[in-house]
Amino acid sequence: MARKQPPSPRETDPAASRDEQGASRRGSRRLDESLMPGGLRFGRRLWNRMRRRMKGEREPLLQSNLPLLIRVFAGFTQMDGEVAEEEVDSILGFLRYDYPETLYGELRGLYVQALNERQDLPTMAEELAGLMTDEAKLLLGVQLYTLVSRAGFKGESLVTFYLFMTNLGIASEAVDIVYQLSGEHHRDVAAPIDGMHTPLESITMGGSDSCDVFLDGVAETTRLAAFRLERLILLKNVGSDPVFARGHRLKEGDFCRLYEAQQVVMGETVVTTADLEFYFNASKDISANRLFLHAGREGQLIVEKKQSRQTEIVVTFGLRVQVTAIAPTGITLGGEILVRGEAVQATLRDRLILPNATQVLIDDLRRRSREMGGRFELEADKTEYLVSNNPDRLGAGDILLSPGAPGEILLRISCDYSARTGELEILESPLPISVEGVPAKQTTKLYDGDAITLGEGQFLRCQFSDRIIEEERNIISDLEMREITHGFRKNETALDAVSFAARRGEMICVMGPSGCGKSTLLRILAGHLRPQEGRVLLNGIDLFDEEETLRHYISFMPQDDAFDPLLTVEENVACAAAFRAPHHSSSERRRRVDAKLAELGLRERRSRLAGSAESKSLSGGERKRLNIGMDVIGISDVYLFDEPTSGLSSKDSEYVLDIIRGMAHNKIILVSIHQPSARLFYRFHKALLLDHGGKMAFFGTPRQMLTYFQRAEAEERARLPVGVRGQSLSTDPLSIDPSNSVPNAQQNQPDFIFDVLETPLRDPDGEVIYEEDNRGRVKPARRFPPSFWGDRFQSFRILKDVGEIPDPIDASLVSSRAERALPVKPKLRVRDEFVLFATHLKRSFLSKLRNRGNLVTTLLEAPALALLVATTMRYSEEGDYTFGSAFHLPTYLFLSLVVAMFLGLTNSADEIIRDRGILRRERNHFARHLYYVSGKYLSLGVFSVVQCLIYLWIGNAVLEIRDMLGWQLIWMLSANLIGVMIGLFVSSLVKDAKTALNIVPVVLVPQIILGGALIKYEEMNRSFSNAPFFRTAESVANDEDPSSRLEVPLICEFMPLRWVYEGMIVSMADHNPLSAAIHEVDAKDAYYKETYPKGTLTRDQLDDWRRWKSSRPILMGLAAQEPDEVRDRIEDVLVDLRNGTFDDLAYLDEEFDESWTEASDLYWNEKTRLLFTNAEVERLDIYREKMPNVFFGSKKLYLGQKWDTRWVNLLVVGVSLLGGFLFSVARVRYMVNRN
Repeated sequence: MARKQPPSPRETDPAASRDEQGASRRGSRRLDESLMPGGLRFGRRLWNRMRRRMKGEREPLLQSNLPLLIRVFAGFTQMDGEVAEEEVDSILGFLRYDYPETLYGELRGLYVQALNERQDLPTMAEELAGLMTDEAKLLLGVQLYTLVSRAGFKGESLVTFYLFMTNLGIASEAVDIVYQLSGEHHRDVAAPIDGMHTPLESITMGGSDSCDVFLDGVAETTRLAAFRLERLILLKNVGSDPVFARGHRLKEGDFCRLYEAQQVVMGETVVTTADLEFYFNASKDISANRLFLHAGREGQLIVEKKQSRQTEIVVTFGLRVQVTAIAPTGITLGGEILVRGEAVQATLRDRLILPNATQVLIDDLRRRSREMGGRFELEADKTEYLVSNNPDRLGAGDILLSPGAPGEILLRISCDYSARTGELEILESPLPISVEGVPAKQTTKLYDGDAITLGEGQFLRCQFSDRIIEEERNIISDLEMREITHGFRKNETALDAVSFAARRGEMICVMGPSGCGKSTLLRILAGHLRPQEGRVLLNGIDLFDEEETLRHYISFMPQDDAFDPLLTVEENVACAAAFRAPHHSSSERRRRVDAKLAELGLRERRSRLAGSAESKSLSGGERKRLNIGMDVIGISDVYLFDEPTSGLSSKDSEYVLDIIRGMAHNKIILVSIHQPSARLFYRFHKALLLDHGGKMAFFGTPRQMLTYFQRAEAEERARLPVGVRGQSLSTDPLSIDPSNSVPNAQQNQPDFIFDVLETPLRDPDGEVIYEEDNRGRVKPARRFPPSFWGDRFQSFRILKDVGEIPDPIDASLVSSRAERALPVKPKLRVRDEFVLFATHLKRSFLSKLRNRGNLVTTLLEAPALALLVATTMRYSEEGDYTFGSAFHLPTYLFLSLVVAMFLGLTNSADEIIRDRGILRRERNHFARHLYYVSGKYLSLGVFSVVQCLIYLWIGNAVLEIRDMLGWQLIWMLSANLIGVMIGLFVSSLVKDAKTALNIVPVVLVPQIILGGALIKYEEMNRSFSNAPFFRTAESVANDEDPSSRLEVPLICEFMPLRWVYEGMIVSMADHNPLSAAIHEVDAKDAYYKETYPKGTLTRDQLDDWRRWKSSRPILMGLAAQEPDEVRDRIEDVLVDLRNGTFDDLAYLDEEFDESWTEASDLYWNEKTRLLFTNAEVERLDIYREKMPNVFFGSKKLYLGQKWDTRWVNLLVVGVSLLGGFLFSVARVRYMVNRN
């Protein structure tokens, strides 16, 4: 591309101008903040952080190195005074991958700003020298060299590069980088001169035998050099033919960096980053992928990790594939029978052909070798081996683990071959390592046959006697359905004797007309629905016999969106990663999230709220990709996708299916699609066709299915009368040549299959005949019913099994029975359990925080109701309002509790309903329903506290209630949490929010009627009285009623609001500051009376007793000029009493003004005191043999003991909350797990 001096970004790109202005504004804000006082600066930052969190925005760019690195890249871009599109794309690609947590817009804005400034490269190099590690410096050097290469290697550019690297502190390494990357052919790239260190690993690939990796089907002039340095993979086209990487066309000499899950296209061959990693590891001699094969009795190819007596062929995978026959065999490769003892070079496209003509692709064998793990032969002259999943930490002959373990593992194994023992030293590991189930210490003794557990289903078996260390992996390698039959209603069959098998690495399409049982089949495979007949086998083990163990290895993505719309894209994927792999470290989870967002094409949407389908926050394709990403980020082996392309355009459907197919190289994947297009259909390895009633119409490869229905149409047409044989069964009548055996274009489309399957029945005139189905819908009558296709396919299978029908398809690769073990049930540590709980809590809290309706309720509804209720209730019979004469205070307190319960109910009534899809989606993973409900309680509890505080702050200010906030908050919060409890339980019972909200009045109205305020218990229907239930024989004979008129009717005891209201009244009347002080005085008086008999007190004790008794009238008549001073004066009296310095005369001699506020008017309300006093008179009636438990009494009698009413009521509320909590957990578990 032509290069030119860039114009000002402000002139050419308004977006760039806006980005630059944004960066400038951020810099101005930082300058302004530096001039603020510390407290104000902290408050502003805290508010900005909360605001960003509520909106789902990310933190601004804070990495100390990144702004400096951006300036460095800009400086190298400016060297020749020109800017090319390739340079900008390359630089921004580097930055977006290496710093995935930053936003593209922010990176772009800083880069544009740096391009408009003059950069001092030597000074920046010296500054970076002290900030970067040596590895980071090398990575930077490689990336800067690619920029220099784009400039044409001008002398000034190379001098600038060398000077920068010298100031950075890696001058000699810069020479090595230039030497390695400047080579133009194989010898230059791969063979360094003597004594020169090569920091980069390198391999060459192409169609020539001189390449390290020979690619079949690629021209000899196509050649690619690949370099690796830690995470960086760099490609250079060293051939004359162009290649394509990341969608870019690379000419000869061009560089391109390849990122995770990306690919390069050379001719018709596609090489992925996973393939490149394998080749790099093979070049270092740290991978051991070898398989031992022999033909089975039933035509399958048996695959084993170690040699046995039956072994016929050994296949070794490295930079090249080598096939060696070690026994006489009839298996051919490349058209020639393999000869015993002769090694043959093969390509991944070659096929092994068994004597029965079935075929096995070499690439499938390589995939199987990765699944089964490596087998490492120990050398006699080497006794120490490093073991790691990072190839950079290993040397030649060391042991490279298969991918899958979280974080980085580094172990050292020392071997003593003579004693057949060894020693394990743990150098690095994010997870605990165990030996034979016992947690390993820093160094642990190893014995022959010991198994080292590394992580989820990954082990090392130490066989010192055979000088072998074998990697074992407990994974799902095959899935099989055997005669699955299921129905929902009488005479309505959903699946009818469905049988098929899937192997690891296959992607299978489940297709068929609507209502044929596709979703039912996937639910059965997921373990969500137990079939009425048949078995589902994973590794030969029944899924429903070992469901608790096997379900963790299966992921099911439902058709509908199943993510939280109020979380950002990144937060949804991060929560999914935590639920599916809580044992991973937080850094490992972040890395997986960043990589998965890039793979899904959602990196630029990471900070956007997922939103609902109506909000259009994400497009339909983006929503589907997010749905997929939440499952594929896990550690499952079987993935089930229900209609992932429904509602998408053809391009979006292809993109989604390509993402799913990208996982299929080492997973089992089933995707249901109603009627796929041709482009989608041929992306699958196999396809399962279901017809109405769950009949199995066909199972095989897409090409086989088309051939099968082409033959079926031809056969059925041949049975027609001679005059109509020219009519096609699949379309309207048209004339075709029945003798033509070559399928036309239409017959190669998936639509042709459905046309044949649903061929309409016609009358003699050729008109379609219609019929009414069992739902009353009119549809064309079918010529061939579902039972016809089901029977036909079963006949086809039988003929194929007996060999009457040739089947030149890939043979089944069957692992030996020893290789197919039951996967180990994942075990979680305490830390992992905490991760699950914290994730539930975080998701619940953020979802509630970003719910605008919830914020409006919190910030507006509570204060509005408080203002309405308090203002209406501010009335006094004496004219001038005071707290003591407030006429409606009990009513205000009761209505406050009603409001609290109402807010709790409305806040929680739809919580579980909204999460129903998410909960069912997470059913197979580490679903902790206890943590889920706990997170709901805690997050809703936070908002409950805020609502209650706002309500009380306004209501108490209007009604002049002082110094009682603590007890008021306790009782109001109790009522709110009871509402939350009931709301969550209701939410788990019903299926839609409207029904849940309609139930709120049904719950609230009985609480209001039977709560004890609207209708007094002594005035209530006497049929509700407790007397008929508790009268003794003696009282019945004497016609006596032992109950009190103030006792609570039995039915009202089940009303939570009654307990809360009683607690509130008793607290306000008897536990305000004045009453509390008088209680202390009375307690001291009682102490002297009960402890010391009359005449035994000393003078000092008598004086102290007199002071306490004389203080009672002082406290009751205490007054102050300002209300706020009254509480202080009460405290002063108590302090004087406790210190023995109280003088009642000093208080009696004080001047008193009638305008002053008395303590009794400030803390004793007449109405609440009247309720309390009446209850106490009834409770302390001396004519009763037994103290009754009256409403508003200060004490309750239970188990022969008197208990404080407050603590009794709090205990009842606590037990109610605990019971409701447990019921909610049980209900959620039932709701999620039911069929």
